[in-house]
Amino acid sequence: MAAEQTSETRLKVYRGSCHCGAYIFDTKLPEAPSVDASECNCSICSRMGAIWKYPLRSEDIKFVKGDLATLTGYSFGNKVITFKFCPKCGISLVAFGYSQLPKEGENREPDFAVNLRAIQQGQGLDIWKMDLGFTDGASLPPAYEPPAYTGPEPKAEVEGGKLYTGSCHCGAVRVAVKTKPLDKTLTALQQGCLWIYPNKEQVEIQGEENLGTYTFGSHAWGKTFCKTCGIPVHNQIQALTDQQLGKLSEDVRNFTLGAAHLKPINIRILNGINTKELNDSRVDGYSKLSTFVEPQP
Repeated sequence: MAAEQTSETRLKVYRGSCHCGAYIFDTKLPEAPSVDASECNCSICSRMGAIWKYPLRSEDIKFVKGDLATLTGYSFGNKVITFKFCPKCGISLVAFGYSQLPKEGENREPDFAVNLRAIQQGQGLDIWKMDLGFTDGASLPPAYEPPAYTGPEPKAEVEGGKLYTGSCHCGAVRVAVKTKPLDKTLTALQQGCLWIYPNKEQVEIQGEENLGTYTFGSHAWGKTFCKTCGIPVHNQIQALTDQQLGKLSEDVRNFTLGAAHLKPINIRILNGINTKELNDSRVDGYSKLSTFVEPQP
């Protein structure tokens, strides 16, 4: 995780939120580009794609809409850290806990961390231009055992293909993908997902009943996430009536119909893949979604 800020660092109040706007917060951070943040390769952070500013104090984060207590919380292992995400749209916002447990009799509040992907745009904080630190959370005990996929193999025949399996963190949702060996992905900004675009016949999902689905804009696609641990899983085309399709712009309608055979998967959930070795193309979807307005209280 990132080093603690010094007293001389100039602080600025940044606004953050989930995507649906149910939760909006202000957080006091060093002014960009001095924000010192980290990526972590532990079993949950690597699936989540979070970028953490840590450590913070509880008073450095103030919710102006929604309440920290009503965010969905997930912890695992020795349960000393809790990750909080919006139960409606699945966006990871904060985490809190102890990197070092308090000593016996010590009264110490937990450290807090903010996921910088949740900071709203237009405030001078560009995570794609930041020089991020690295935390080797994967080396910390106890070792994580990925949940095994036990469902059927995807039906598709893929010449030179390989079977990849994976899951959300808690194992409530498990996937199998048959595709050519992975070498490139597309990255989204707020969720930090790494997307590939196989056909539906190349994908099998166990535990779909455990997925939350969030739609916005045209509502043609739903972004799914595990309702227990919050990990983003895939994009799911929605069943639209002819009347609903008719209300879409021609470009959106043609894209939706042309991509109906696809089942985009977040490869962060697949086992045995070093995402740093992939040819990653960043997609500035924020600028393309001209109708999206950052949520305000």
